[in-house]
Amino acid sequence: MKFLDELDAIQLETTVGQIIVGFEEETEWIIRKLTSGPTVIDVISIVGMPGLGKTTLAYRVYNDKSIVDHFDVCTWCTVDQERNDKKLLQKVFNQVIGLKEKFNEDDIDDDVVDKLRKKLYGHRYLIVLDDMWDTATFDELTRPFPELRKGSRVILTSPKKEVALHGKCHSDPLYLRLLRSEESWELLEKRVFGEERCPNELKDVGEKIARKCDGLPLILDLIGGVISRKEKKEALWVEVLNNLSSFIFKDEEEVVKVIQLSYDHLSDHVKSCLVCLASYPKDENIWICELKDLWIGDGLVEQIEMKSAEELVDELILSSLVIKVLFSPQLKESTLNIKEYVEEMTGEDKLDIYFHGR
Repeated sequence: MKFLDELDAIQLETTVGQIIVGFEEETEWIIRKLTSGPTVIDVISIVGMPGLGKTTLAYRVYNDKSIVDHFDVCTWCTVDQERNDKKLLQKVFNQVIGLKEKFNEDDIDDDVVDKLRKKLYGHRYLIVLDDMWDTATFDELTRPFPELRKGSRVILTSPKKEVALHGKCHSDPLYLRLLRSEESWELLEKRVFGEERCPNELKDVGEKIARKCDGLPLILDLIGGVISRKEKKEALWVEVLNNLSSFIFKDEEEVVKVIQLSYDHLSDHVKSCLVCLASYPKDENIWICELKDLWIGDGLVEQIEMKSAEELVDELILSSLVIKVLFSPQLKESTLNIKEYVEEMTGEDKLDIYFHGR
């Protein structure tokens, strides 16, 4: 049995229609984790910033025939910023019993926890908790899930590392990577041309546009939408290449929301560190060791142990708002580089608009 709540189905409409490129190895890894391994319940977490493709990947797995055949019950719950845990549990319960109608606050059953546990009891179930932002909600939602040795699984998608680690049972979280250069170009090409191939005279500039999207599917999708509406002329594509950020921010507010959302959920210290990083000249790689010293000097990191600075760097990298480059393998030293579309938002003239309230 496979169920999707009506609202979740609407929210996933764009995801289902999206072109899926890359993540073949990740897909196989998740399917393996879902269909083999411990007989006790396990949580498979997919972690990454908004717009990276977590939901798309989870939905690809959710609809795989081997998964459909393997589990007795499959349900999908989009959590997002919903604060009413019982409402979310009611949503899961309604899917399990096959009730597709919408419900309001008055329809929430006070005994939904016990009823859900009884309904799942004895079944091998797969429950997707999509877009989970905090540990307390995770605890409340998973409390009714029976822990019998049936090989049941939970797929958790979250932008927050601590949520994934909190929910870990046996399997380590999957930290979703950015698309590789060739995958980025494949996605952009399909977004613009569908099943046709890009003309040779546009391929070079097209690949350059794809590279400047930093491997983020959301940005590639937005830019693909922009250039698909333009004439297929090299001069127009070069214009997009030279003004990539302005094309993103001119017509599409979604990317602003995504970056804003990622920024809002950084700790205060990390926000300050990101702003500090944005003050460097564009395209400049900054040695992490020098950056740590600067943060300490500015009072952003207490000079008690370097681990604090390491944690700030890790959180920045995990947010996918900056890129880490192993610049010197011999010295094992790396640099950070803020992403171009983030740099556009963290410029001094836009800081107050985007990051400090309006």
